[in-house]
Amino acid sequence: MNAMNVSRVLRMGPALALCGTLAACATYAPQPLPGAVAWHDNAAGLRVTTRDIALPALAAQRIDLHAPLPIAAVAALAVLNDPRLRAVRDQAGVARAQAFAAGLLPAPTFAAERDIPQGQSAATTTAYNLGLSFDLDQLITRGAAVAAAREHVREVDLGILWQEWRTASVAELDYIALVGLRDRDRLLKTQRDAVLRRLGRDRAAALAGIAPRTTADADLIELTTLRHKLATDARRRAAKQGELDGMLGLAPGQVLELAGLPRVEPTAVRDAAGAVNRLARIRPDLMALRAGYASQEQTLRKAVLSQFPSLGITLSRARDTSNVHTLGFAIDFSLPIFNGSPGKIAVARATRMQLYDTYRLRLQQAHTQVARILVDLAILGAEQSTLRASLPALQSAARAANRALRAGDITLPQAQMQDQAALDQRLFLQASEQHIAEQTVALQLLTGGGIFATASAH
Repeated sequence: MNAMNVSRVLRMGPALALCGTLAACATYAPQPLPGAVAWHDNAAGLRVTTRDIALPALAAQRIDLHAPLPIAAVAALAVLNDPRLRAVRDQAGVARAQAFAAGLLPAPTFAAERDIPQGQSAATTTAYNLGLSFDLDQLITRGAAVAAAREHVREVDLGILWQEWRTASVAELDYIALVGLRDRDRLLKTQRDAVLRRLGRDRAAALAGIAPRTTADADLIELTTLRHKLATDARRRAAKQGELDGMLGLAPGQVLELAGLPRVEPTAVRDAAGAVNRLARIRPDLMALRAGYASQEQTLRKAVLSQFPSLGITLSRARDTSNVHTLGFAIDFSLPIFNGSPGKIAVARATRMQLYDTYRLRLQQAHTQVARILVDLAILGAEQSTLRASLPALQSAARAANRALRAGDITLPQAQMQDQAALDQRLFLQASEQHIAEQTVALQLLTGGGIFATASAH
């Protein structure tokens, strides 16, 4: 490189470096926060295209907002529209950006100096020093860093999928609660209307002097109890509806038309029980823990590689004031004596052991939870069979008691006792069906199986 070329580099080098830096820089654009809540005023604005859902059972679900919605449709709507899932999915963008950053090669460092002698002398000239440095330390650990970031992306993606599973399950539980309250209130309203009719007859009989006033008072007490139960259910229904509306991104107070409680497929329950030994390959949360453990393995490997001396190479071209030209290089490395590498390795190993024990505990808990739910379902199924078998006799006894009451053969408290026994049995049966549906939702979440029959099979 002759003196003219070096002088040109010294003059143009900073400008070229600045242009290159500016060309590689990202641009900034502000993104103001919203000033109002963005929700749907009605169900017509909900997203209903399910093909992008990662859960196959929901991806195949067809949603018709003009018909009563089955449980799977509500779950799919929640996965598509839950505002909280949008924030969770943004984590994937952060993880991918971190993986991109981990894969970047270290940028070389260019340095240029120029020394101008002071005073007039023919024996001196302007001195310069050009240097190009490379930090090789990041190249040593780059493979481990990239692998750790890649596994972290997988961990985040699986965590998002698990959150979608959980969102679908929560929506299904809200659906079951709302349908259960609706079915329960139908029973209570039927009984309330019967008591209202009897109260009218007993009041008329008391005014006519052919029945004591205490009979109508007893009807009034029963009616007050039923109204209190209905009012309590109304508050519970409003709370559950608010939870479901928030999950779907609907404005408060929106009410969806829901179908009935789903029917459980016994063969699907058996298949779910048989999947317990495959949970580690089925459950996204367990797979996310495995990916997190793999990422930590690479983090430990990076810490081990970092304990070796960091290496840097500098290439230089210089001329001093006496017009002596030199071409050289320099190698620098740091001695890993006081750089904290042993401490970083110890922390990485302890973190790996923590993740190992966490995964083992979570896997054990998953097996235990599935076993407990299967036992609960067996108990609830036997209880439901007993309740259903004894219901016709109680209903028949209640009808006979009401006929005897109108004939004057028994007292009102005796008839009320029979009515209450039949009503309680129907309420117990309805609650049993609701509990079975809730436990089935939990079993679906834990095993990834579709246990409810499809809407077309109902």
